Amino acid sequence: MTMRRLLVAALLVLVTTAARPSLAERLPPPTVFDGAYQGLLVGATAGLATGYLFARQDGKIGSTHWKPLAYGAGIGALTGAVIGLSLGIVDMSQSKPGRNGYVMRDGLYGAGLGAVLGVIAGGLAALSTKKGEHVLLGGAIGVLSGTCLGMAMGFVEGYRRYSVAVSAVEEAGGSYTFVPAVAARF
Repeated sequence: MTMRRLLVAALLVLVTTAARPSLAERLPPPTVFDGAYQGLLVGATAGLATGYLFARQDGKIGSTHWKPLAYGAGIGALTGAVIGLSLGIVDMSQSKPGRNGYVMRDGLYGAGLGAVLGVIAGGLAALSTKKGEHVLLGGAIGVLSGTCLGMAMGFVEGYRRYSVAVSAVEEAGGSYTFVPAVAARF
């Protein structure tokens, strides 16, 4: 009796999930400014980490060393927004929106993963050296490396969706000409 109830409940969940439109169908298509806002967040995160690396002197950061943090976050946010806007314009001009989303999404995910792994590595270093500053240093290095690696992987992933190939096309005279063709996978 319990097994039947579980099967009926699972069937109801499957039917209601399949009948409902997917989230991608309900969301509006991406705009050029979506990438700019995502880039703003990715750039500010990476810029803050870079500012921290410039602000620390002799392994210490004092109360007077806040300017590199502010400059790093500001310059990073502006740079990230410009990169996101530029990639969004390129996507829209090629009538293939969506590649920009891969770059910014993977950059943000890479920054998060890099921060976690960097804090873990810095924590391990802090345990052995008794210097707690290593936790922040590891986090900053992790954010920077994770952002760069994530954005690079986003470029690869986004451009793999659209592959360029050469196809044979029959001309009016009956001969064949090889021309470039674009193929996409969905």
